[in-house]
Formats: sequence, structure tokens, C-alpha cells
Amino acid sequence: MSDQGREQRGDDAGARRPADSVLGPAATAVFDHIPVGAAVLGGSGVVRHANAVLADLLGMRAEQLVGRALADLVEPDERAGLASLIDDLASGRRNAFECLLPASPAALSGLAWPIRAHVAPVFGPDGRVESLVLQVFEFGPAEGPAPTPLPAGLAAVLEEGSDFLLTVAADGSLTYGNRAAREWLGVGLPGGATHLSDVLERSSVEQYRDVVEPLLATDGSWQGELTLRTRQGRAVSVSARIVAHGPANGAGGRGAVSILARDITELKTAERKLRQLATHDYLTGLPNRLLLYDRLELALNRYTRYGTPVALLFCDLDGFKPVNDAFGHQVGDAVLTEVADRIHSVVRDTDTAARLGGDEFGVLVEGIDDLDLLTTVARRLVDVISEPVNVGGTTAQVGASIGLVVASEACSEPDSLVAAADAAMYRAKNDGRGRFHVWSAADAQPGGGRDG
Repeated sequence: MSDQGREQRGDDAGARRPADSVLGPAATAVFDHIPVGAAVLGGSGVVRHANAVLADLLGMRAEQLVGRALADLVEPDERAGLASLIDDLASGRRNAFECLLPASPAALSGLAWPIRAHVAPVFGPDGRVESLVLQVFEFGPAEGPAPTPLPAGLAAVLEEGSDFLLTVAADGSLTYGNRAAREWLGVGLPGGATHLSDVLERSSVEQYRDVVEPLLATDGSWQGELTLRTRQGRAVSVSARIVAHGPANGAGGRGAVSILARDITELKTAERKLRQLATHDYLTGLPNRLLLYDRLELALNRYTRYGTPVALLFCDLDGFKPVNDAFGHQVGDAVLTEVADRIHSVVRDTDTAARLGGDEFGVLVEGIDDLDLLTTVARRLVDVISEPVNVGGTTAQVGASIGLVVASEACSEPDSLVAAADAAMYRAKNDGRGRFHVWSAADAQPGGGRDG
């Protein structure tokens, strides 16, 4: 029995096994995740497994393709040199070759153009060719214009899908891009992208080199997020699935890959909005209590490790409830927003001004060890907050009582610092409101602290 006959009999048995056992996880991913006509062949060119897309393009059923030699499937003019091309792949003298397959006119809406396919080797753990992967990448003759993308049929799925589909040669050159890739990324257009680096943002070029390629070499596939660059230079976040078709050579170099990428820009925007809602006040846009506590903990870690000064100011508005009761919540909300803006006008950009809830605000200050300067900030906050607020012809006025605490050995934990600032703020209220109070370790004693 010939080698081809023995392989055909073995492939018939293999075709009855689950796809994973015939193809392996990486090759199975190709069939499952990209809408491209594809097949896995034995080392001598006999079909071991074919997907439904290829079968429909050839006007056959997938099971009819199993056991067929590639020489029986290609255009007649391609058959003469096919055996030597396959031998070159097996021996490592060639990385890949292309061939033409006669497409079914029914699949191409009556057109009789052939389909071009790319054949590349898949290497086993011992560095020898284990199988061949065939993938359709273009419709039409080898020379001349390609046909108009089809409105129906599985070929239209390849062309008309909204996801970006790319095939990339071992040297990084782009060998195929579907309609979305051509229109948005400029793949294959005159003066457009010709190399993978042309469609990846700089950070993703580094990620591809440092993270993706090593995993493709070991696992055969990778899935994660990348950032693509459109023809207009706009960055597009994508969720990408990348599958390797085998190393470029027996030494383990990277071979051709297929990339299926979905635009997740809207999803990323929604995620950012959710994070914003989770960490920021919906009304004023200031960080909320959760984010202030998080930053306070980090600041106190720096204080403990490096001695970086940390101060916390707690501010509670005076007379806010009467404003709400007299003018309504719409005016009350406008007052809170104006107070937030005024706090921002006093503190530095590096400080964290937060709304803790209701009419309470907090300010985290790092890097200032001058208590006089800190009290100047507190006094200025009291002054600007007490200025009248004009809302749609209505004038409202509130005040502020502020507690100020500076981190020290006696007060260096987040909870203790917050408790001290809160106590100092209530001391300011009890002392007459519209003022600030500086907490100290002596504050527990009558008359302790420093008022302003």
C-alpha cells in the first residue's frame, strides 16, 4: 500500500475522533474562531479535517473532503508541481506555498473564479512536520481584480463581518485583511498598511513582541486585548484571538498567524464610566469616600516608609440644611457643586479633594510639613466657601467648619487620622462654626488644639 493510501486510511479513522484529538487545541481554535475556509492535511497532503466554510466553498460536505489528496482538489494546472512543494515543506526548504482551488459557482453566486489558499507546515515537539494547514485568503485569479464582495453565502461572512480579520506571514507582512480591516485599518490599500506594525499602536507592538510571540511559540494561540491604529490614526481597543499556524522553521521561529479582533471601544468606555461611578461622586465629580480612603492609605504608607508629610482636612458645611429646606434640592445641589469648585480653586492639583457624602468634604494634602501653610489653606477654604452662591436669581449662603490633622507617630493609620480630623471638625463647630481646628495629641485635654 502506498504512503498516501496508508495515510488516507489513518485519516479516515481520525476523522471520527473529536476535532481536538485530530487537530490539537491551536488548530481547533482556527476552525472555531475565524470564518475562513481551512483544512488540516497530513504530511503528504491528504485532508485529515476540513471546516464547513471550506467545504461549502468547494461545493462539498466536510466529511467528503476527509481522505482526499490536495492534488485532487487544486486546479489542474497546479497539480504538476504540488508534490515537490509539499516535500519542500516537510524538509524545511520552504515555509509555505500558495495554490488555487476551484470554488463552487453556487458558493460564489455564480462566479467561476478560483480561491487562493495558503499552505503552511505545523511542527511537532520533535521539530518535524506533523501536519499542514490550508487556509483560504483570497477569491479571484492570481492576477487581476478580485470579485466584488459577496452579499450572501459563507464567503460573505468572511468579507462582511464587523470584526477585523487578518492573516500575517512569518515576517510580519499582512497577507489578508477582510473588508473591516481594509476600510478601517487600510490593509492592502494603496499606501496603506502592509505590515503588522502598521496597524498596531506602539505599546501593542511591544506587547506583541514581548508577550504574544513567546506564547504563540509555546502554546500556539493567545487571547487578550490590543490597541489597533486606524487609517486616520485613531486608537481602537480590541479583544483579539491570535492563532499560530506553525513555526517558520524547524528551529522554532514564529510562523504565519491569523488574528480575529473585535472593537471593544464602547465596552472600554462603559468600563471607565463604571469605574468613575464607583470612585467618584455623581453630583460634583469629586473623588468619593472610597477613593479618598484608598489614596489616604497609600499616602500614609509613604509617610511611614519615607517620612513624606500627610495632612487631612475634614469640612462640614454650616447652614446647608436651611438652604435645602428654603430653596429645594435643586438649589442645594447647585450649592454643593459650587463648593466643590471653590475647594478645587484653593487646593493643588496634586491634592485629593473629595465629597464624603451629604454636605461633607475632605482634602488630602501630601508633601507639606509647614503647619502655618496648612492652616492658611484651611482659612482660605473657610473664606471662599462662605461667599454667597447665586443660583438662577436665588442667593444662598453657607459656611464651613474644618478639622485639620497632620500625620504623626501618634496618628499614622487611616482610621485614626480620619477619626482625628472628624473630631477636630466637630470641635470647630462647637467653638462657633465658620472656622477650623487643628487636632493634636493634647486635644483630649481641655483647651487643647489650635483654632482659626
